Amino acid sequence: MSQHDPLRKNRLGLRGILLVSGGVLVASSIFFLPDTGLLPGSASTTDLAQPSLTAASSEGTEGSSDAAVRKQGAAAGPADATQPLLPVYWLGEVEGTDRLFREYLVSPAGATGDPISEAVQVMTEGQPLDPDYHSPWRPASSVSSSISTKNVITLDISSDSVSKRLDEDEARIALQQLVHTATAAAAHGGLIAGGEASSVVVLVDGAANHRAFGAVDLGGEWTRDPSALAPVWVIDPQEGVEHAAESLTIHGVGPASDDSLAWRIDRSVDGSAAGDTNLFRDGSVDISSQDGVPGAYSFSVTLPPGQYEITVSTPSGSGTAQDSKTITIR
Repeated sequence: MSQHDPLRKNRLGLRGILLVSGGVLVASSIFFLPDTGLLPGSASTTDLAQPSLTAASSEGTEGSSDAAVRKQGAAAGPADATQPLLPVYWLGEVEGTDRLFREYLVSPAGATGDPISEAVQVMTEGQPLDPDYHSPWRPASSVSSSISTKNVITLDISSDSVSKRLDEDEARIALQQLVHTATAAAAHGGLIAGGEASSVVVLVDGAANHRAFGAVDLGGEWTRDPSALAPVWVIDPQEGVEHAAESLTIHGVGPASDDSLAWRIDRSVDGSAAGDTNLFRDGSVDISSQDGVPGAYSFSVTLPPGQYEITVSTPSGSGTAQDSKTITIR
């Protein structure tokens, strides 16, 4: 990788030392930090309609988007199905190019208490809730992590996860998927204060400078590239949510430079075997800064029982960028 690569960062340039208290998780070398009040003290929880259902921004907005999830839950369902969630990034196509989207997924069985490793493990072996998303990673047989007092996350991941052959652009967006997932999990788990810069050192089978996906050398520290993010997201509700009330609030983020976003809600045609839908309602929503998140939007609709597809869109280049979620109102 070139020394001028914008995705790399010299360790001497990192800022912000976190005070460490409590013990050390020996298996993963994660230092547990006190609740600073900038982030929730623990991972948010959700009521799940089924074990596979959860709900779904940049590093500084992880705590704020968690608040949107907590407002109505990632999925409405039995109270006894409450489980902690992990932020995981996926790839989705925007104008013919892969960009990053995020979902919140259930922590895996036998969770170790290391949110970074757990989120990365889910990223390599799990499946996105939204069928529009995908991942080039293969299941990792092992993942471990540590974090320094200078917010440098060290990830050690097995070589089987990066064994797929990709071209350089595909490999770089896949590595941004990893960097976004690891830093989001650290912020969401309270290991990094909201808004603080962090970076990721990636080891493969314990060794540095591995050539990942046969295309990119993993030397140095990797930071988030904001241009890797999709222009518009629906954060809450997530794909597959079953909502018990007819009143539904949609939260998300769009381009901070835009004044508004277009939205539409299509309703499934009863008895249709082909998944046909009809436009139920459409409109626009203003973009504003909410809870410190630039580009945030929120609007509420009343929907009678049925299945719906919610789509939010914005002009992008010569076409349109959009994100959509299919939900059920019970």
